[in-house]
Amino acid sequence: MNQVRYYRKYPRTHSKQNENNEHNEARTIDLTIAQAAGILVLTFATGILSGCLLKKYR
Repeated sequence: MNQVRYYRKYPRTHSKQNENNEHNEARTIDLTIAQAAGILVLTFATGILSGCLLKKYR
């Protein structure tokens, strides 16, 4: 009865494609927590500076 469980009604006609397929390529960036925090601080500081400059010249 175990063999019935893994029985395929239709045979496989296509094999799985490679993960490195150019059409389905998803790019990911691996960051450490320190790098992510640095980017967050830099973005926050840039926003604060831009806000102050815009307020000053308005």
